[in-house]
Amino acid sequence: MRVHEEGPLPFTEEQMRQIYQTNLIDFAVGNGFEIEKSDRATVHVKNNGGLYLFKHGRGYYSFTEKKGGDIIDFAVNYLGLKRLEAMEFILGSRAYEQTAHVIPPAEKPQRGTLVLPPRDTDDRRVFAYLTQTRKIDPEIVQAMMKQAKVYQSRQEIGGKVRRNCAFVGYDSTGAPRYCALRGPSADSRFRQDMENSDKTYGFLMEGKSSRVYEFEAPIDAMSHATLYKLRGYDWRKDYRISEGCLSDKALRRFLEQHPEVNEIVFCYDNDTDGKLADGTPHNHGQVRAEEAKRHFQSLGYKAAIQTPAEKDFNKVLTSLYEQPGQVQQSMAGDEEEGVER
Repeated sequence: MRVHEEGPLPFTEEQMRQIYQTNLIDFAVGNGFEIEKSDRATVHVKNNGGLYLFKHGRGYYSFTEKKGGDIIDFAVNYLGLKRLEAMEFILGSRAYEQTAHVIPPAEKPQRGTLVLPPRDTDDRRVFAYLTQTRKIDPEIVQAMMKQAKVYQSRQEIGGKVRRNCAFVGYDSTGAPRYCALRGPSADSRFRQDMENSDKTYGFLMEGKSSRVYEFEAPIDAMSHATLYKLRGYDWRKDYRISEGCLSDKALRRFLEQHPEVNEIVFCYDNDTDGKLADGTPHNHGQVRAEEAKRHFQSLGYKAAIQTPAEKDFNKVLTSLYEQPGQVQQSMAGDEEEGVER
């Protein structure tokens, strides 16, 4: 019997071998995940942002989370299971009987209509999570909830009730086109995009100026607005848009629909501990920000980068409550390009 850090696990060596020899791609597909063609080494998991499975079937990497893992980690993080439950579930699936990946990646079908997850009877858990754990200003959270861009979803999956933060992006007619779900607790790593979500429609905080700030995640956009409010600025003045990943697809659509906007500030994460799949150090967010800045400048936009002093703007915000009086030094940016106000 194999011994775990927290005590003995009820598995034989043979069962442990079967768990780790389970092909992750077939296991994922068998549990409702859809995969798309990617590159020589990986396949992309549809509706899960930057989640990629290695074609050898022995692991995954998430560019959104900036980390990867094995099949047990996958079951824990993406099926919401505890570690022991995950191991039992993998054995019960009997996917280990196939050691070679046999399910071909699905071609991208035509996107269907997005169906938002049902709204819970109240938003209390999500409101508390965003304002108390994430320290986002209550006025900002209430404004987003009033616009139905943030709410508490309630779904029954596998006999369990799951409540999550739902972040919604709409088209110009007011129809929902994108919805991202995130677990409403500090230790939750659950995140998933709803089926038929279109990431070209980002989570948008409306503004009135000719400037848009772009972020990887809705929580960072709201955190940035909170930081500006703390500094005495009108948080409603400028636009803020979230991509839900390291992309500029939502920004491009936004710019097409808002010709008055001529200034872009890229506010991607500061991944100082980031690494490529081979272990090479790589600041994913800031490298992408530099690339995006150069590209949009070539298109005639005034573009700049605002780099969070911490990993992301929510961490900047929460750190302020640990070190009061640091608001004025909370953000570093291209001051000469008019970012700081």
